[in-house]
Amino acid sequence: MFEDVLAHRNHLDILSEDIDIAKRELWGNFPQTYSMAGIINAAAHLSPRWDEVV
Repeated sequence: MFEDVLAHRNHLDILSEDIDIAKRELWGNFPQTYSMAGIINAAAHLSPRWDEVV
């Protein structure tokens, strides 16, 4: 699911307010801070902890 969201970014690697999944269109204002903050938070939660990396 995370990689699917990343695949919806535009050529500048940013997301808009909304995504029409069926048409693969980005709707609304650019850049959308909440979307980008969500991506950063999700990446942090999906990544291994720094003290676990060898």
